[in-house]
Amino acid sequence: MPKWYVLDRNKIQSYVEYGGDTERIGAIGEVFPVIFFLVAALVSLTTMTRMVEEQRTQIGILKALGYTGFDVAKKYGLYALLATAGGSIAGVLVGETILPKIIIEAYSMMYTGIGPVKHPFETRFALTASAASVCITLGATMFACYKELREKPAQLMRPEAPKEGKRIWLERIGILWRHLNFTWKSTLRNLFRYKKRFFMTIFGIGGCMALLLVGFGLKDSIFAISKNQYQNIMTYDASVTLEDDLSAKKEQEIASWIQKQHTIPSSTKIRSVSVDVEFDGDSKSASLFVPEDAKELSSYIRFKDRISGEKYRLSDNGIILTEKVCSLLGIKIGDTVIIKEGETKTVRAKVEHITENYMHHNIYMSKDLYQKLYGEEPEYNQILLKDKDRSEKTETDLGKGLLKQEGVASVSFISDFEKEMNDMLNNLNIVVFVLIVSAGLLAFVVLYNLNNINIAERKAELATLKVLGFYDLETAAYVYRENILLTVIGTAVGAGLGILLHRYVILTAEVDLIMFGRQILPASYLYSVLLTIGFAALINFMMFFQLRKISMVESLKSTE
Repeated sequence: MPKWYVLDRNKIQSYVEYGGDTERIGAIGEVFPVIFFLVAALVSLTTMTRMVEEQRTQIGILKALGYTGFDVAKKYGLYALLATAGGSIAGVLVGETILPKIIIEAYSMMYTGIGPVKHPFETRFALTASAASVCITLGATMFACYKELREKPAQLMRPEAPKEGKRIWLERIGILWRHLNFTWKSTLRNLFRYKKRFFMTIFGIGGCMALLLVGFGLKDSIFAISKNQYQNIMTYDASVTLEDDLSAKKEQEIASWIQKQHTIPSSTKIRSVSVDVEFDGDSKSASLFVPEDAKELSSYIRFKDRISGEKYRLSDNGIILTEKVCSLLGIKIGDTVIIKEGETKTVRAKVEHITENYMHHNIYMSKDLYQKLYGEEPEYNQILLKDKDRSEKTETDLGKGLLKQEGVASVSFISDFEKEMNDMLNNLNIVVFVLIVSAGLLAFVVLYNLNNINIAERKAELATLKVLGFYDLETAAYVYRENILLTVIGTAVGAGLGILLHRYVILTAEVDLIMFGRQILPASYLYSVLLTIGFAALINFMMFFQLRKISMVESLKSTE
């Protein structure tokens, strides 16, 4: 009687790959909106707080005319509500139509036959984001109003007293403090004098640096999969799968044909079979590889620790497991795992080493250990090949020649896997690009807002410097010196935050069968730092024209 195999859509490779892609994008989509929202909340908080503080004189007049505190707060609350509602509508339209369309169409290029992809309007996301924005902005506005409305009208109609100058801890370090000139002493005192601005600017610049570093780092981690897996770990060039129950004679004929090929310097036989690996009640599907020659296998597949770089060799004392399956099941070196092959073959094996790996879950076992555990000789069903010439024509000819040999079921080339992976990952470029551009725009808004507030708060102080004879460039340098220090501190804080955030994002975005790279390349740090400094420099340049407009007479006039 024939044997029936019913394969549902979850057994179709392209369907599973598309599902994996959507899971990765979904995982990224759960993390980044939170980060962007926190930075946007900072913008709203500082803007509305500053707006209320700037109009304290008007608030005092309104209170003196008989308006209640609630009436005054209502004015600013309505302004915040309308601005937030308008921004939310624009954000929802862009966020739910343009961005999903760009990302979906980028992925659709990889998969033929999908047809038009629908991206329906997600009401719950729109309402959640809008409600959160309204609550944050209104909360900040009401808090700022409450602080001002507690004062008497006569106090409100007078300008707020400047911050009191205090000694800072650096002054206690005599050797350092004595060698600083007046300008630097003034700069350092101002940094610690305006603590609110100090921390908010560092948070803004640090958030900018962290978001950019996560964007570039995510690209590094994703593209590390292909390079590490198919160039650094799997060093063979092709694998030949043999038919089941192949006779020894046919197997020898195939081996002899391979040896005659001048482009193939070496080959080795392995047994490859799908198994389930169990530990502590949980299980994952994996591939079991048993080489004919354990020593020879190390020249086809490199076993090493990802962090220390220590190299391993397959021995008869235990198995080598790949890192991802160990992290999913909580397996450590020295643990004993259960390996199930089909319904009847179940063995226990000790984990001797955990090796770096990025694609799928693999178990490596020596021939002698296999014989000891299973009580039988392994039947080899694959041949790994090394090819001197990896050109497309040579691989095509080699594949055709192998498939003509009786007993060869299929031929797979590493270059095909690498190309397929790179094609898939290149589509993630659009996602990373969107993240980096969004982070840059948001960072620009934050830095511009904070610098604008800084100048607005210190108009009288800066006007006084002009009266004392400071030229425009000298006045600008007085402010820029503080901004440069804050940029340096914020960039350093953002680098540390970005490393932690990047680690969290890649662990969240990973799916079961794939492990992302864990390192951020030095170039990504450099790009992030240069962009952050570039944003700060551009904003300083724009602020220069505002500094020139400060009127000495208007800024120094007394309210009496």
